[in-house]
Amino acid sequence: MSQTTSPHRPGIRVVMHVSPAGYVAGILAAQRRKQSFGEFLDGAISSACATDQDSADELLPWSPHAMDLFLQLADTLPEALRGHWKVLYAKVLEEPDLWVTPQATVGDHEAGDFSPDWHINEAALRKAWPRLVSSVFLC
Repeated sequence: MSQTTSPHRPGIRVVMHVSPAGYVAGILAAQRRKQSFGEFLDGAISSACATDQDSADELLPWSPHAMDLFLQLADTLPEALRGHWKVLYAKVLEEPDLWVTPQATVGDHEAGDFSPDWHINEAALRKAWPRLVSSVFLC
């Protein structure tokens, strides 16, 4: 039994847990840019780290700030959404688990307190947000 060691540069090994949808989207984005997945990931992480730490989270589409803004617009003025955000809204429309159905009693109707509007369930959207954003923005 022989053992060979190849010369390599010492480095840092990082383990990242990525959802299957995020992984596939990253591979497709890397292929479009004619890069390996590692090169694409290095570039994405470097560009995220190159900006100011405080403002980087606010610029990324998967940040909580972006989700809050999307939620407000999607619930009140969805026709204002453009580009990727409009596609994201279409994906949200396709998932009934993300919506709260209006429920009222006879007393609510009689008192006039009933609003028949559907709205997005914030907790469900928060849980599905990384999957939805990766399916739209990383493709």
